[in-house]
Amino acid sequence: MLNKETGNMYRFVTHTWNPIKGVCYHGCKYCYMHPTWEKYRMDKPTLIQKEFTTDLNEGQRIFVGSSTDMFAEDIKDKWIKRVLDCCAAYNEDKPQGKHIIYFFQSKNPQRILQFIDHPVFKHAVVLTTLESNRNYPDIMCNAPRIEDRVKAMEIIAQKGIVTMVTVEPIMDFDTDEFAELIRRCKPRWVNIGKDEKKFVQLPEPTIEKTKELIKCLEACTEIGKVNIKENAQRWFNKA
Repeated sequence: MLNKETGNMYRFVTHTWNPIKGVCYHGCKYCYMHPTWEKYRMDKPTLIQKEFTTDLNEGQRIFVGSSTDMFAEDIKDKWIKRVLDCCAAYNEDKPQGKHIIYFFQSKNPQRILQFIDHPVFKHAVVLTTLESNRNYPDIMCNAPRIEDRVKAMEIIAQKGIVTMVTVEPIMDFDTDEFAELIRRCKPRWVNIGKDEKKFVQLPEPTIEKTKELIKCLEACTEIGKVNIKENAQRWFNKA
């Protein structure tokens, strides 16, 4: 069975599906998956064959690859194609309005561009994480640079594919520069979230600075809805 989404990641997602599991190549220090990888002694990514017996028709909005980045550099092309083929097959011959919407999130959207002509993206949303306009290599580790993520997202948006940006965990930024990077992604939805796991000390912005960023994003006509996640709202309420 599909996993019902019960967490705070994305409330609009109904289910998650993880046919590729294992330690993420990017290794971001703040990642919420670190305890799971350690608990189950997970090592390199693996394609989980039994996951392909899952009936994806049980879901309406499915986040594919919520436990590791399936577009990271160490994921085999044939694994990605098999996942995309499986997703697309469930939408074949479905009437308009009845398609499953798939959410694919990656800090390496440049890799998504290799597969962007796959039919699955006719009914998909592509997301990326932008924690800041600044690069923090000691925290982001092997993840692609922010500018590289944005360049790829620009191309994806130009192809008419719905895009989203997650600013979680938010790290200190330069307001105008960061707002411009997000704008370039043409996101239908922007999520603003705060780190709560505290696996590592992050360079966080002030509440006032974060609210100023939100104001800039809400004023931009090329950006859709700006969503303040519960963890950030609690932060604001404490001020």
